[in-house]
Amino acid sequence: MIDMIITGATVITMDKARTILHDAGLAIHEGRILEVAKTDQLKSKYQAKTVLERKNHVLLPGLIDAHGHGGHSLLKGVACGNDSMWMTILTDVYKHAVTDDFWYYDGKLAALERLKSGITTGVSVLGSMPRADDPIFAMNHSRGYFEVGIRDIVCTGPCNPPWPHSFSRWIEGKRVDKMVEYNDVLQSTESVIEALHHANDDMTRAFVTPFVIVTSVNPSSATPADMVRPLTEHDKYQAKRIREIAKKYNTRIHSDAFGGMIRMALEDKENALLGPDVHLQHCTGLSFDETKLLAETGTNVSCTPWNEFFHERTPIIELMELGTTVAISSDGTAPNVTYDLFQAMRKTQTLHQTVLRDYYYLPPEKLLEMVTIDAAKCIGWDDEIGSLEVGKKADVITINMNQPHLAPVNPNLFIDRIAYSVVANDVMDVVVDGMLRMVGRRTDHVDENQIIEEATMASEETIQRAGIQAFTKPVRLGWGKVKDYIGVEYKGD
Repeated sequence: MIDMIITGATVITMDKARTILHDAGLAIHEGRILEVAKTDQLKSKYQAKTVLERKNHVLLPGLIDAHGHGGHSLLKGVACGNDSMWMTILTDVYKHAVTDDFWYYDGKLAALERLKSGITTGVSVLGSMPRADDPIFAMNHSRGYFEVGIRDIVCTGPCNPPWPHSFSRWIEGKRVDKMVEYNDVLQSTESVIEALHHANDDMTRAFVTPFVIVTSVNPSSATPADMVRPLTEHDKYQAKRIREIAKKYNTRIHSDAFGGMIRMALEDKENALLGPDVHLQHCTGLSFDETKLLAETGTNVSCTPWNEFFHERTPIIELMELGTTVAISSDGTAPNVTYDLFQAMRKTQTLHQTVLRDYYYLPPEKLLEMVTIDAAKCIGWDDEIGSLEVGKKADVITINMNQPHLAPVNPNLFIDRIAYSVVANDVMDVVVDGMLRMVGRRTDHVDENQIIEEATMASEETIQRAGIQAFTKPVRLGWGKVKDYIGVEYKGD
């Protein structure tokens, strides 16, 4: 007797042939896919401990979110009306106002939201700029993910200069400040990777993650050509050390990058944080020659559909035409986004069609690839996840298509429905590593109310410690207005 069969559905496999089977399903045993076949064949061949009949459902590989941020789930909405100061505010909070347990409660809430959104694997960069002065933060965050039961890629590494850097710990209600040296952060990063990479039966992996690939230019936007400079000694030292750590633990490198950085990074070709073992987030404002350099080096890219694309676009069309693997990512849940990758697909499509003035870019099938098999390639895990194929890990989601906003039910149109109409709440069942983690939107293995209550309390306490209560309230109401001009002054930590 095998562990599970799921039958009666339309299976969108995302295999190399992009096979789609109607009235079909999966056989699952010991965490892996035994067979993908028609319903009659599965029922006649297997006896299973668990049988899910899913007529009028779609079976997909679990979605993969190739970039997000730990901490953001507990700070959703904070400074939402102060975009210009948002990054500064959250960075100060993460550096000076959080307890060790903050990361555990955030991990559980983030994992639960991702699970209920159909995401079975998520990347988690700790903080806005990575916080890595002590391994406990990553350990606690990954523990929260493991308890909820989805795959977590913990990303930790050094933030930008100056060094030494000031960080704070809250111990028994008291703030303890410490100046941390750069090499101490690298040592902590190594401890995290050594402990977590391939941990928890490979439900947890750990990547080495400097904040950006070049530290001496603007870390959050493209650098104009006349501001590009030779690499600093710190730039070179960081690239060398990151390369050494990744090689030592046979792990991957994940970082942010923006226009100008690609050209600068290649000054040090031996240690440049580019290549098939690297995936870079954002990559807005790239010149065409930098776009070609990413393709030539085999560097992977993930991007989030920001409104800033109207000013600095990630050239994902050009990147993909040149052969680069590109994934759509959420970038976390603060200040005003969600883990709903279905909405991220639509926004990505709309922004690029608008900017390029061409309605035919990014067809539904490509969008679906960018959150499944392409995302798996981006994170270097496509040998086991990202598609529904015999021998692969059984990471599976079902979507209920028998609903008014998705009707009439026509299996031939399901991919279009997914791209244009499905939302996270339409995900009905989630299987991760062969284990049922959600059935009919119920997650009985965890107490959702308790997770939310603990997260709410941890969030409120953090906001009080940081003294940013004013950034959780509207400055002035926008009823009847078309634009708001007044924000809240932030005086810093």
